[in-house]
Amino acid sequence: MLLKTVLPVALLILIFAIFVPAAMGHTSPNTHSSSPEANGNPLTVWFNGAFQLTLAYPPAYEFNVAAKTASGLWITSLHWDFGDGATRDVPYSGQSQVSDIEDHQYTSQGNFCVSVTAYDSAGNVATVSQPLLPNFGFTLNATPASQTVAPSASAAYNVDVGQWPLACGGGVSVSLTVSSSPPPGVTWSLNPSSGNTPFTSTLQVQTSAATPTGTYTITIVGNSANVSHSTTVSLVVNNPYFALSVAPSSLFVPPQPNTQPGEMNTTTVTIQSFNGFNSPVSLSISGLPNGLSASFFQPTITPPPNGQIGTVLTFTTSCSVSPGSYVMVVQGNGANMTKQTNVNFTVAACTTEGINIIPYVLLGIVGLIILVPIIFLLLNRKPTVIAPAVVPVAPIPPPPAIVPMPCPVCGNPMRPVELRWYCDICQRYIWIHPEE
Repeated sequence: MLLKTVLPVALLILIFAIFVPAAMGHTSPNTHSSSPEANGNPLTVWFNGAFQLTLAYPPAYEFNVAAKTASGLWITSLHWDFGDGATRDVPYSGQSQVSDIEDHQYTSQGNFCVSVTAYDSAGNVATVSQPLLPNFGFTLNATPASQTVAPSASAAYNVDVGQWPLACGGGVSVSLTVSSSPPPGVTWSLNPSSGNTPFTSTLQVQTSAATPTGTYTITIVGNSANVSHSTTVSLVVNNPYFALSVAPSSLFVPPQPNTQPGEMNTTTVTIQSFNGFNSPVSLSISGLPNGLSASFFQPTITPPPNGQIGTVLTFTTSCSVSPGSYVMVVQGNGANMTKQTNVNFTVAACTTEGINIIPYVLLGIVGLIILVPIIFLLLNRKPTVIAPAVVPVAPIPPPPAIVPMPCPVCGNPMRPVELRWYCDICQRYIWIHPEE
């Protein structure tokens, strides 16, 4: 009786121990906890090898991808994104690991990002992405190409690290170094010295008083996992200095009466800065003859670094200056340096006598003596009246007398009225012509 009771119970326990855990793992994926990756994502997806080009143009490729999830789960689908807007979904059921090969033809050449997203029965998601072409390239460029500094001065260069081509991800990781050995007294640094493309770094160069003058080449190298590029810049170390010039460098003073004020002439003095020179320069002039004075509008001027500045030099000449040619020296002093340039000055003889107006006055008097009587005669001359010629005119005969006509009615004489005869007695007009 005891055996009959114990045997069914043992059999039930054995069945429970064998089948219940498996049933729990499949009927409720979200409660699966027997996998060692339960606290992470058990789903992984990867490409099986490089993409295979099957047609050059238009380009077509073959892709091979695999996905795997934890035991007791299964892959539900793979979603393909070929990077050019085309997508494809491949469903699965009951497999914890799958492999899929897909072909796709592109309408144009380019570097596209191909992505595959895997989904499993527990709702886990995993994605793998890879560019159609390798993402190994980057560009490296530094500006400016050359800089000139004085000893103890600094210079900065911009190092641009560009991306090309990049289809997937955040860029290529590139580290920067300076492969050149620094000259004496020179230090440099790159900030930042690495980054994901694209990014910009600054190369800071500092010289010292011990840095010899000369031209130095600095080589900057960029390294990624698969490729290396380099670029160069030049550093010119030179002592600062300035140059002095005058324009125009030749002046001429024409003759002038000694009664007039001094003649003024001007020229421009220019200071040109080189290699960052930026110190005050004091100006002076020597070699002036007696009677010639000179003055600077600004006797001390400071040029901008690698620029220029000018001031006006004015000469005042009087008749006490002996005529001739003179060479005067304009001098500039600054930063323990002296520069000189010449000014050529030519002075003509002054007019020492005034204009003699006596001959002109006498000539005017003689002219008046001659002209005044002529003018007087012209103004007082009486006009001559010429009588017109007398032409004899024949006498006009008097008009013929009109003989009154008798009235044909009453016989009284009639009188002419408006080309008609009028009878005062009969008080009528008689149409009889006077000649009738």
